[in-house]
Amino acid sequence: MVLSYEPGVKSRIMVCVTPQKSCRRLVERGAERAKETNGEFCVVYVNKNNDIYKDLKEHKILVELFEMAQKLGGRVSILVGKKISDTLAEFADENDITEIIVGKSLRSAFEVLLHGDVINPLIKRVEEKNIIVEVIE
Repeated sequence: MVLSYEPGVKSRIMVCVTPQKSCRRLVERGAERAKETNGEFCVVYVNKNNDIYKDLKEHKILVELFEMAQKLGGRVSILVGKKISDTLAEFADENDITEIIVGKSLRSAFEVLLHGDVINPLIKRVEEKNIIVEVIE
């Protein structure tokens, strides 16, 4: 999915969210960075199962995050992909993203071993494109 940006905009910030209320801080940071750099931002969520409506509670949180992003001047996208880091990296490349904002994983080291990490593979995929990744605690 390719977003349409204003001509001449050099700063494009992608904010990666999950269906958690704590992601509000990520959306706020994305809006702040866009304002600081006179750029634009988008908020993205990767749905691995292609079934966004499976959990109404999660859906409500995503809707709240998306509405917040739009009120702050951002765009929103729901992406579908089996490997989150690859899906995010491809979206960033297709949309000339200059910065990515992600939240630090709350997974334990054991969970990371079992299920994998998203942030480190994402950083490796986008570093060759000189995309800055900011990890928010």
